[in-house]
Amino acid sequence: MSRAALAAFTALMTFSAGARAREVDPDALIAQGLELRRAGKSAEALELFRKAHQQAPSPRTLGQMGLVEASLGRWLDADGHLSASTATPDDAWVRKNRPFLDQALERARMHIGELVISGRPGAAVSLAGTALGVLPLAAPVRSLEGNYALSASADGFKPFSTNVVIKGGARTAVAIVLEPIDGAAAAPAKDPFSAPEAPPSSTKRGAGLTLVAAGVVALAWGIVWIELDSHNTCGSLQAGSCGTVYDTRAAGWILTAGGGAAALAGGALLVSALHASNSDLTVAISPSSLQLAGRF
Repeated sequence: MSRAALAAFTALMTFSAGARAREVDPDALIAQGLELRRAGKSAEALELFRKAHQQAPSPRTLGQMGLVEASLGRWLDADGHLSASTATPDDAWVRKNRPFLDQALERARMHIGELVISGRPGAAVSLAGTALGVLPLAAPVRSLEGNYALSASADGFKPFSTNVVIKGGARTAVAIVLEPIDGAAAAPAKDPFSAPEAPPSSTKRGAGLTLVAAGVVALAWGIVWIELDSHNTCGSLQAGSCGTVYDTRAAGWILTAGGGAAALAGGALLVSALHASNSDLTVAISPSSLQLAGRF
């Protein structure tokens, strides 16, 4: 072997040995991190726990990171790491330190709330400028407690924006209502389990039959009242001392006219329904009148 090759080989071995020396054992990193925590240097301790986790991930390294993050007020990170650590209850380190882990996890979750967002499917939503996705979201949004700007957008609708207050340890629900750009009412989403709407012709037939029936009854009643007019309790036209005289002619004519009008309107609706033409009908009934307004 030449001197140049020998020198290169020696340099390579020296570099490898130095690199191995710099790779500190994960247990040693954790021990150093604990010393830093006791010295009040939590941020430096967290960096060592992260390095230990990168070299050898374990419930212990997750738990150590979560405990330090909870002490630093990094609630979301603490929740994630502590939840992952306590998800392995059979681990010896987790069993030994479970009370501390549960206490820190509970404290972290008291500063985290959930936001349930509902609204028009396909609408893109953002919270504090961070895109959350499109509705419907797969799960509630977890966020630190506080006030946030919630926005949403969809093609053909005006941008939506509102402020929401997320409370720690609680769930907040927000329903987003988008306003169409043209100002027209948005068609509600169809419920696949709702009963189908009756076709216009069926509605007309039903309204027509109802009006015809009501008109016939009113017409008959009016005729009876006209017939009873001026009759007394004795059944003759002579009032005498037989009893009170009936005075029903005016009411009878009103009922007869109203009943006839209702029957005619009902017949018109039936004819219209048979010809499958569109119409809008408004019916207003009062003690002395029957009003019909329609557009055919």
